[in-house]
Amino acid sequence: MTTSGSELAGFIEGVTLSDVPPAVRRRVGLLLTDMAAVCIGGRRAPTSLIAAEHAGVLGRGDEATALLDGRRLGATGAAWANGVLANALDFDDGHRLTKGHPGAVVIPAALAAAQLADADADELLVAIIVGYEVAIRAGIALHARDDSYHASGAWGGLGAAAATARLLGLDAAQTLTALGLAEYHAPIAPIMRCCADPAMTKDACAWGAFVGVSSALLASGGFTSVRSEFALGPVGSLGSRWCIEDLYVKAYPCCRWSHGAIAAALEASAGLPAGAPPAAAVERVRIRTFAAADGLATVVPATTEEAQYNLVWPVACALARGRFGVEEVLGPFDEPAVAALHRRVEVVVDAEFTAAFPARRLTAVELVLADGRVLEAGPLEAPGEPDDPEWEAIVARKHAQLIDGERDLEPTAPGAGLRELGAPELLGLLCDAGAVASGA
Repeated sequence: MTTSGSELAGFIEGVTLSDVPPAVRRRVGLLLTDMAAVCIGGRRAPTSLIAAEHAGVLGRGDEATALLDGRRLGATGAAWANGVLANALDFDDGHRLTKGHPGAVVIPAALAAAQLADADADELLVAIIVGYEVAIRAGIALHARDDSYHASGAWGGLGAAAATARLLGLDAAQTLTALGLAEYHAPIAPIMRCCADPAMTKDACAWGAFVGVSSALLASGGFTSVRSEFALGPVGSLGSRWCIEDLYVKAYPCCRWSHGAIAAALEASAGLPAGAPPAAAVERVRIRTFAAADGLATVVPATTEEAQYNLVWPVACALARGRFGVEEVLGPFDEPAVAALHRRVEVVVDAEFTAAFPARRLTAVELVLADGRVLEAGPLEAPGEPDDPEWEAIVARKHAQLIDGERDLEPTAPGAGLRELGAPELLGLLCDAGAVASGA
């Protein structure tokens, strides 16, 4: 076992909730509340039902719960179905340097493993923290080794394997084997193809969750693996620097690369003539952005995926409706006022914004009005960046919009095992995680 492998396995096995600073625990709790809102919002997406149906074939059993509708599945099937649900609206948390979504891989895997192991809420929370820390580091390391743009499942599966290994009580050798299996069998998902031609393939979060849980289960049974390249390399500052603090949350249910444009369009639209329909007042819209965002679809969407991986449509919606939320991303997509503005949008790639990517995602919007005025906003970052003072407020708004109406969510008794919990109790557990994480 290499030094870095020993350090990594020791962290996965040994970190406790008391080792995690209160600010980090609080942030994790809010991330879990955010995930509950995202999953509730994603229940109406067609991909979520298709995934739950497939999970009954992929992982039959009675070990864990589908958050879509409470059906019982095997642990691997539940990880798969809940991984699709978590990313169904592209509304879940993310990380700039990995260019992806750790939470939608790690949390579904950890929930399934916690139910399989009949763990309690504290054990689940520690496993999720472990999973986040491993997944983010694995994603940064993978992009450093290979400059292809890797979807979240390609590296998030290592975090899912780490969380599952922790919950199943794997020893150091088994844990490193699980990481090796997850890395070796990770989905090779060229995410930019899905950005340009949106479909349900998306960010491969479900496959990462499925591979992570499967890898830990295989390792526990003696299945061997080549050693993980990530585990052989420097893993860096485990237990002292918390990558969880670098996560962003999403204010809008669509690709992160369009968020700055939506925010800038909404800011600029504050100067529109009072009472005038935006479609009548705005003659031209110019979006100045970074090159990667220019790879997003610009079509009038026919599906929610085409609305999510889109730069122009969300901006047109935001201008026409004053918002871009779950209703807008699910469709229908036939509102004349939105279509009229959509035809007036021009996208321009900015060299300085491109050079700043992915550490910064800057966008500016210019509205040319029928009365000759020009309204400008930006360059702006997407809302919900790690240092955004509105970070917690974004989670609170999502809670109010998507969770407050869910009257059947139920709290979980402290110390109780999670094995038999249904969807209302599990979602209630995620919503209450802020109090658990902060020690309240």
